[in-house]
Amino acid sequence: MSHSSTITPVQGARFQLRNVLSNWGAFAFAAVVNFALAPVVVHALGDTAYGVWSLLVSLTGYLGLLDLGVRGAVTRYVANFHSRSQHAEAGRLASAALLIFSVAGVLALIGSAALAVVVSELFRLPEELTTVARVVLLIGGVNVAISLVSGVFGGIVVGRERFDYNNVTEMVIGALRAVAIVIALKAGRGLVALASIQLAVSLLRGLASWWLSRRLYPELRVRLGEWDRECAGLIFSFGLTSVLLNAMGSIILYSDSLVIGAFLPVGMITFFAIAANLTEYARALISGISHTVMPRASALEAVGQQQELQEALLHGARLAVLVILPIVITFLLRGASFIRLWMGPEYVESAGAVLQILSLSLWSLAAYQIVTAATMGMGKQQSLIPAFVAEALLNLALSIVWVRRYGILGVAWGTTVPRLAASLLFAPWFVRNTLGVPARRFWLHVVVRPLVAVALFAAGSHAVEQLWPASSLLLYFVQVGATLPLALVGVWIFGLTTRERQTCVALLSPYVRGVFGSS
Repeated sequence: MSHSSTITPVQGARFQLRNVLSNWGAFAFAAVVNFALAPVVVHALGDTAYGVWSLLVSLTGYLGLLDLGVRGAVTRYVANFHSRSQHAEAGRLASAALLIFSVAGVLALIGSAALAVVVSELFRLPEELTTVARVVLLIGGVNVAISLVSGVFGGIVVGRERFDYNNVTEMVIGALRAVAIVIALKAGRGLVALASIQLAVSLLRGLASWWLSRRLYPELRVRLGEWDRECAGLIFSFGLTSVLLNAMGSIILYSDSLVIGAFLPVGMITFFAIAANLTEYARALISGISHTVMPRASALEAVGQQQELQEALLHGARLAVLVILPIVITFLLRGASFIRLWMGPEYVESAGAVLQILSLSLWSLAAYQIVTAATMGMGKQQSLIPAFVAEALLNLALSIVWVRRYGILGVAWGTTVPRLAASLLFAPWFVRNTLGVPARRFWLHVVVRPLVAVALFAAGSHAVEQLWPASSLLLYFVQVGATLPLALVGVWIFGLTTRERQTCVALLSPYVRGVFGSS
């Protein structure tokens, strides 16, 4: 589908709605699977082994920096070239990306071998798990290498903005992964089996991405030999700044487990990971929006639609905050109760407190992630580097200082404080200087209006928690579902603009007429 200025607002909204709803459908499926799977994995492995697993996942996560921003460049330029029907240029660029990722895959294998040698010297691993950890790291290196190479084709699929196909694939693969993990754990297998399953999942995902890319962009030709220096330069002009952003993002995302593993017993990672995983699951809702913003921003910039770009940014940022706020409020007011019912009472005190702290970070992340995605779509990500570097370094420094005094709560605050500063202070200033959106307008749209919109839901959630504590997960979810209409009413009245309400009515009218019949 080519996005041109002839597309009406309703048509554009319908296209974006399809992508966002598709992403959220995949999120809902993954959330259900992960919620069901997490207690099984933690209790089967035990706190220490699960802590080691989380630590190793964080270590191999750093190998993902070998992406070098290439996948993001593929997404941006495929969207850009396709919107102008420059298919040959898109093919040369994707071919250059494939060559770069092939080299990066080899480096990932070397890096995982190096980590396997030194892991026992860097962290407090139990002696009986040292050899297992080394094997898991080696398998993780192969996993990263496969993910890097297949990332070219995943970037093409996203660049074509067909998130629905991609998400159906993810749900099928996610279901197979969950079944395989349960079978392995029931058979008494451990960390090596989990790493092997992850490897198989990456291979399946890569094959699916390759097939989808050929189906969605048949004019595109990707071959290792068909590339030129101009395309490689284009990738690195985008990617080198992106890789620095990704490096800082990896420090923010993965440093918590590393700090805890370096200064505290490795089993404490499990208590932190329970809360952190909940916020990561919820973050997928934001990603469901931000993933659509990047190619959309690139396509709009390609045809010079600056005003539409501003509106897309504000709309996406506000929508992300409106979507995530009910979850944040539930975590803040009722998170400890959920952890007690989900994982067990022994995790409530530590994991519940960490969840409350990280919820503030989750709230402030929503709009900031949309700003970042739009900026990368416009190819101006270099202007974000100082903020990302400052946040990452402050995150790491505060976590190291506070972990000694406050334990895992100090690590949680070390993550949250820099994120609040970046999201609430830097982002409005940045949007004003980059896109000309007044900071006051940004604050009104993405902070004030969403908070007003969910105030009634917050009051209802607090009343339910105090007057009717849940005795089972089923009752807990029923209670949350019963209070959600309060959020929907608030969002409709206070969270949406008049134009957005009109667009929603136009989008929903055909379905309403289809159900009830037209008069």
